[in-house]
Amino acid sequence: MKSHSYQPPSERKKLITARKWYENNSERIFEEFERFSFEETHEALLNHLPKESGIVLDVGAGTGRDAAGFANLGHDVVAVEPNDKLRISARKLHPSEKICWVDDSLPKLEKVRKNGLTFDVINLSAVWMHVAPSERRKAFRRLASLLTPGGLMCFTLRHGPFEPVRGFWDISPDEVLELARDFGLFAACVSSEEDQLGRDGITWTRIILRSPGDGTGALPLLRGIVLNDNKSSTYKLALLRVLVRIAQSSAGLARPEGEDHVVLPLGLFALYWLRLYSPLLDRNLPQNPLNTTGTVRIGFANNAFEQLQEFTSLDFRVGASFQSIQAKSLHRVLQQICSTLNNMPMHFITYPGSDDQVFVAHKQSRVRAPSQMTLDSTYLFSFGTVRIPFELWQAAQKFGAWIEPAILAEWKELMKGYARSQNRSLDIEKVEDALVWSEPDRTTAISRNRAKHLFEKGIALHCVWSGRKLKIDKFDIDHCFPYSAWPCDDLWNLMPSSRSVNQNKKRDKLPGLLTLNKSRERIMEWWSHAYVRERGIKQQFFNEAQASLRLDFGLTQHLDEIFDSVTLQQTQLKFNQQITEWNYSQ
Repeated sequence: MKSHSYQPPSERKKLITARKWYENNSERIFEEFERFSFEETHEALLNHLPKESGIVLDVGAGTGRDAAGFANLGHDVVAVEPNDKLRISARKLHPSEKICWVDDSLPKLEKVRKNGLTFDVINLSAVWMHVAPSERRKAFRRLASLLTPGGLMCFTLRHGPFEPVRGFWDISPDEVLELARDFGLFAACVSSEEDQLGRDGITWTRIILRSPGDGTGALPLLRGIVLNDNKSSTYKLALLRVLVRIAQSSAGLARPEGEDHVVLPLGLFALYWLRLYSPLLDRNLPQNPLNTTGTVRIGFANNAFEQLQEFTSLDFRVGASFQSIQAKSLHRVLQQICSTLNNMPMHFITYPGSDDQVFVAHKQSRVRAPSQMTLDSTYLFSFGTVRIPFELWQAAQKFGAWIEPAILAEWKELMKGYARSQNRSLDIEKVEDALVWSEPDRTTAISRNRAKHLFEKGIALHCVWSGRKLKIDKFDIDHCFPYSAWPCDDLWNLMPSSRSVNQNKKRDKLPGLLTLNKSRERIMEWWSHAYVRERGIKQQFFNEAQASLRLDFGLTQHLDEIFDSVTLQQTQLKFNQQITEWNYSQ
């Protein structure tokens, strides 16, 4: 039997031919699709859509007609379209603060999947016939994993004669229904429809599938670990909190492994572990019930750790650099933590009624301690990898703001119990303070200095939101995404703004997609002048974008790709944290 990942050369050639056809015939496509309204085309779908506003994934969005239709009904839309001409023209034809445009495609949908969003509706209108037979099962599985419990997946399937150059394949409705059964979806509607353009021999089948409402099991698994698992220390809770924190701030370092798992750098887990436990050690708070000496001991608190005492937990962050003795000491500490993680919490967190581990670490051979290092992707992966189920990763991304308080509540109770067993009293204020996840001091210094340098060189700077020309003595550096909701001082997130716009209008609000897209050229021009053309800071800019925006740079690094990921991050913040949106007006 052939693997589903194998794609015959004939299929690849057909898809390449189809891409060229759509590139050369965009005007014809707009004329055909925009002739009929969303309501006329999808009348049968309207009664099945959720009554409350939700989030829609429109795959193969084409001219944007359907994306705009969903947006007009009050839904937020992630519109996926791999054809540059169509996507750019559609964004201009249907400007909306509720549509996020993404350059992505089936069967992988890599950018959408990395972002951690799930969708109430997934729309595939006149799209499935472009998915090659060898790729359909993989593509359907990917789509099913992106559907919320109770969500809809909607197909319109074309039948009849077609132009070979358009890259169509015959589709059987029975095949789609069989895939639905295999992946736990059921048919809510199957109907036949005539071709709106009146073409001879062409008919359509509409299939609306629904996901059961019982979810993936990721949240019950997490709840069981937090509340029910036996705990001989706080390690299990710490591992879950590390996962949540990584999902919130360094998700770009995750790599897909097949359909069911993602892998993350083992060194990243160790780094976040160090950040979690350093404040607890500083305050001598008990982390297990066994030690009665009055001094907290923990796996990595060795001589190497003692040589890092001049640093705070805030110094141990992705992108930081270390030299000489401190670099060697930190490396040894991280190696020790990797062993602790592998031998303790990762080994003992298993699925209910099974010995199968939820977190599976693959350690690399021991690497010699470097004399200098940067805590970037390459270095953190040098310790090995951690493989986790995709559903667990998705839950950590989407529900982290609700999962973390449950972890902290249980952690406090454990420490109280450990203190009682050791005849110790705990200062609750000290406990609360130690468990706060600290972020580096909010700073815009680098970006402000870059702006002043550009002013001095005679380069004009403009407010990214209003377009007004800025003055050297009267401008702000604005956090594009408000720091109060998502503490991120990454360079890509810091942008020049007029003081009146930043302080009187935008403040701590999330820029809407319409405003972001209108500001696209100004934002990318700022990135280019301030960071990319400056050799000493260019790599920091790209490293930070890769870690926080879920980017996978190949041989090239494109600002367009960063901007598209910014719009995806906006959609995730809006839905997962319910931040108030702001759109610029004169």
